[in-house]
Amino acid sequence: MMRGIRRRRGLLSAAFGLLFLAQAQARCPAQLRIGFLDYELAPLLLGRDKSQPPQGKLVDWVRQAVVRAGCTSSRLELLRFPIIRGRELLSRNEIDIWAVAFPGADLLAIGALPMDGEAVDPQLGFYSASYSLYIDSRDTTVSWNGSKLSGPDDLRVGVAPVPALRALVAERNWTPENGMDTQNVLNKLVSGRSTVAILPDLIMSTQTPEVLERLRRLTPPVLTSWYYSVASKDLLRRHPAFIKNYWLEMCRAGRADQQIKAPCRE
Repeated sequence: MMRGIRRRRGLLSAAFGLLFLAQAQARCPAQLRIGFLDYELAPLLLGRDKSQPPQGKLVDWVRQAVVRAGCTSSRLELLRFPIIRGRELLSRNEIDIWAVAFPGADLLAIGALPMDGEAVDPQLGFYSASYSLYIDSRDTTVSWNGSKLSGPDDLRVGVAPVPALRALVAERNWTPENGMDTQNVLNKLVSGRSTVAILPDLIMSTQTPEVLERLRRLTPPVLTSWYYSVASKDLLRRHPAFIKNYWLEMCRAGRADQQIKAPCRE
């Protein structure tokens, strides 16, 4: 009799296990196409070779967040694109997640971000980042006091195709010197083809001593915000529980790395 009871318990346990697996598979995407920038954003993204799988802390956090969201069975496809191309693919649901971006109305129009009411939730941003103005270290004609940028009449501000940055330039009525990407903007500044440029402090902190000697950072930063992973609207519709858990785990990973004590919203 005891043997029969144990056998029934074993069958019941197996049935619950299969039910849990079926629920997890229904909750998790079978495949996740995740887009990353095609330029280096050290230490979050390393290397510039688009033929090689992306590497860096951001990639590790994305993998970890997928697993901790309960989706070990999901097949990950990690891809690198220029920023404009990546956002186009996200808007057409041809990738599921764009791994890192500043929030903005442009992103909400094409994808999904963690929200707190009508606003993007600051308690679920995963990495605090800032952008500053940089000039030639010998330049004495350009100044910035946090509200006014002064310089020659023909001053043009180098800016990458990051919508939040281009919106900032437009709001301040600065004349843009549009670059193809962040590296292109930096190259123009270093070579003297532009006088001032908006660049990520994260990237600038990893430049060679030769580059850093040639440039000077103007304070305060022109923009400080959280980075987020942007989901396609289709992914949010099909797997809302997964993407909400993914955002939470990305927040935990990034803030732990920066030793930020502000908690993530659960």
